[in-house]
Amino acid sequence: MPELWKRLLPDWAHPDHPILQYELAQRQLGNSRRKSILQLFLLALLLGGGGYLYASATSIGAGAENLADFLWRCLYFPSLLVQTATVLAALAFGIRSVEADRSRQTWDSLRVTEFGAGMTLRARWTAILYRLRAPIIALLLTRLVLAFGMIVNMTAFGGGYLRVLSSSILDASDLWITLLMVALLMTVQTLLPLATVGAAGAFGILISVAIKQRLLAITIQFVLSLTIVAAVAGGLFAVTSALGGGLMASDGLRFFLFLVYSGFADGGILLANLGSLGAVWKMLPQGAYLSIGLLLILALEACAIDGCLGLAIRLSERGE
Repeated sequence: MPELWKRLLPDWAHPDHPILQYELAQRQLGNSRRKSILQLFLLALLLGGGGYLYASATSIGAGAENLADFLWRCLYFPSLLVQTATVLAALAFGIRSVEADRSRQTWDSLRVTEFGAGMTLRARWTAILYRLRAPIIALLLTRLVLAFGMIVNMTAFGGGYLRVLSSSILDASDLWITLLMVALLMTVQTLLPLATVGAAGAFGILISVAIKQRLLAITIQFVLSLTIVAAVAGGLFAVTSALGGGLMASDGLRFFLFLVYSGFADGGILLANLGSLGAVWKMLPQGAYLSIGLLLILALEACAIDGCLGLAIRLSERGE
């Protein structure tokens, strides 16, 4: 397995790479396994405890159709909170990635080393993911639990639940298409949080390299953070209104709303439950194609990560 990871990962992402080891050591991340386990435990308590308190306060257990639906109702808002906080933290770490070197006047010297700015910035992006590995693991585990719940529901009653879901928008003979769309959705909603956090970190690094004035960088970070929080809150209100029938808009506009919100705000967790997924599919004639749209968003975020890091490297090498 370690050899497989070495083949899949680029050189600068290997744990034994000297630049990455240096970056992890600078941030005291190399030997912090106990700290990460403690953070993961605390996040599990936050997700579980927050979900339990939310369930108790709103009595959602009475409206849950099954155990998987109950877990989704409990974990949705805590998971959304943790993901938003993780994205904001990745953005903040990225914006501060070059600040210390500039204050010590060592950034210009670092750019002309053997590895140069390219290896350094990519290693610092990897270090951001290392620093946030506890919340990222918590988010991934939450989505794996919900994906397992969807699998259990699909196989229940001899696949009857899946047939009902398919018949809401597709012909009964298109059951395999429904299964393919749901499987694609489970895969994408598991990977979207990692891509979103990585894109936020890469964009923060680009800002850190491009903006040399510290006050301006802090102002941009503040504005972007408020924008992210407002977008998540506004998107949540809009999709809740749409599901409740309170949003008067065309099918195309509502499809775009669910696609953007699921792709960039909640990482697809709104659709990580057959009950809510069925409600969206029933409301939108083209709802089944949200899976393909989210896959394209996942590819777009991967390209954004590479593009932001590449642009930051070119700006650093030119000394701009």
